[in-house]
Parts: sequence; structure tokens; C-alpha cells
Amino acid sequence: MNRIIMHYDMDAFYASIEMRDNKKYLNKPIVVAGGVVTTANYEARKFGVHSAMTTTEAKKLCPKLIVVPVNKDKYLEESKIIQELVLKITHKAEFIALDEGFLDITHIVHKFSSKEAFGNIFRKRIFEITGLSCSVGIGINKLTAKIASDIHKPGGQYIFNSEEEFIEFIRHKKIRKLPGVGVKFEQLLTKNNIFLVDDIFKFSLKELTSKYGTSRGELLYTYSRGIDFREIDFSRSTHSIGNENTFRIPIDSEIEISREIEDLFNWSYTRLIRKQMLTKTLTLKIRFQDRETITRSKTRSTPTDNKEILKGMLDEIFTSVEFKKDVKLLGVSFGNLESRSNRQLSFEKLY
Repeated sequence: MNRIIMHYDMDAFYASIEMRDNKKYLNKPIVVAGGVVTTANYEARKFGVHSAMTTTEAKKLCPKLIVVPVNKDKYLEESKIIQELVLKITHKAEFIALDEGFLDITHIVHKFSSKEAFGNIFRKRIFEITGLSCSVGIGINKLTAKIASDIHKPGGQYIFNSEEEFIEFIRHKKIRKLPGVGVKFEQLLTKNNIFLVDDIFKFSLKELTSKYGTSRGELLYTYSRGIDFREIDFSRSTHSIGNENTFRIPIDSEIEISREIEDLFNWSYTRLIRKQMLTKTLTLKIRFQDRETITRSKTRSTPTDNKEILKGMLDEIFTSVEFKKDVKLLGVSFGNLESRSNRQLSFEKLY
């Protein structure tokens, strides 16, 4: 079966979060920066402002530029929300940064009317939950998905269904369009009259590796043809198991809040058992309508999967929280995980 890979990329992630939370920044050029720009919104990019530029340089290009200090904790929190949403769709996911990741959707996309419909629903759901836009690319591998996600930025999507479609798109683009071709490599290639991706096709793999070395030669040959065998790295150990629910209409009844938390607990506990994991830590997350977010955790000395014990921990946390404001989001998760089989093995070694 041919693979179907999706790449999502949040649009101007840090800057978009700041604009969402501070309406005074809307339609104005802003950057999130310390001494160096980490993210520029699209209004600032029109002036040539980009990441890795010093704020002094950026202000020369755009005198009315607004510089917003970096709030990494806030951006990390938003990233977790997005990643948890992705993991509800599939665990065949690889997060390569706070604001982007790959999904292997080969075995789930058939549940939707088309690849286009899947991408549309994904982008819509991200926006509904976070108020942020993302761009999506769907392709036959990581390479094609990554390049596709950049074509209709911001907020759009593009799909490559075959190597032929990709080649037709990429062949007339500048050679720098290929991932892995940096400034210095581009300069070397242009000295040899290689300006466009199309210029690569006249060379064999042997000629390219002989001229530019095995690694760079293979990169030019394979990437120009849409060939990429890299797998989605979803084998990383699970750090937590849980679930969140964002409410379109905030809830204010303590009875309703309690019922939602119990549902989240049961859903998360089912996943814990299914994955044959034990846990030491239970965490309750609450986001109020004004976006204030609090987390409360309780940790025991030994791991367990006993439902009564874990529910007792949750009840202790719940009674310690004051619900004076409407609730927009609730989440229950288990952390400090340990495989039940590993735990059993450690006991067996004692005998």
C-alpha cells in the first residue's frame, strides 16, 4: 500500500498566539523576539522581516514594528494542545517542532470522503480549539508533504498524489527549494550551471555523487524525483496518557464540570489499561473562559493502575479547586508512566 503522509505547520505560531491574545496587535506588523526575531507575523514579513534577524535590523526595515517578548511557556502549552489533538487522530505522528509535525494517515484517510476533506477538517478543528490557523500538505512521503504544506501558506493546503505530480511542480523551481540545499551548496551548484531543479535531471546518480559526494549527490537525485524513504518516527516512549475536551460553550455548573471530569478520567483510564501502563501521577488541567489555565497534580510513591486509587487522587484534586469562572477546557492525564510488563519483570528478577 502506498503511504499517505501529512505535514502540518502552524502559521507564524508565536506571533499568531500573541495576536489572538492581544487584539491590539491585529493587522499590525509584530515580531516575537528577544534580541533576535524568533517569529514574524505576515504583516511584518511584507517588509522583509524574518526569523534570525536582529530586532535592530528588523526595525530598520519596518519602523512601526511592534516587538513582543518571548513567552515560551505559553507557546509550549499551545503546542501540547495541538499535539494532543493530533494523537487523538493517530499515534503514527512525529512532532519535529512546537509548531509542526508529520502524520502517517495511510490507514485512516479512507474514513473521510477524500484527502482534501481530511485536510479541511484537520485545519478547521485546530482553529476551533486554539483560534490559530495552520497550513497542511499531503503527499506520498515526508518530502512531498513538507513541500506541499508551504505552497498555500497561510491557512491553506496542497496535495501531491504521486511522484509525477511532484516532479511536474518542482522541476521549474529554484534548486534552493529542495530541503538540504543551503546557501553555500546553492552557490556551489550555480557555479556548475545548476539553477533549477530541472537542471538535475541531466545527471545520473553516479555523476552527482562523484561530483558532490555521496550524501549530497543522493539528496539531489532522490529529492528532485520526489523519492524519500524516511519513516514517521512514532516509536518514542509515551510520557503521558490523557485526554482533553474544549467546550464551544463554556460550562459553569459544578455538577456538569464534575461529570465531564469523570468522563475524561474514564476515557484516559481505558487508554492506560489498553497500553498496559502503570502511573504515579494524575494531573487535572482546567482552562477558564478568560484563558487562565491551571494544572493540579498528585503523585504517589509507587506506580499503580488501580482505578479506585486513581479516582481517589482525582477527587482530592477536584475538591481543592475553586470554580469561580466559566470553564472552557478540562483535561485529565496520567504521568510518570511505567510499563506493567517491565514492572513485572523487575519483580521476577528478585526471585
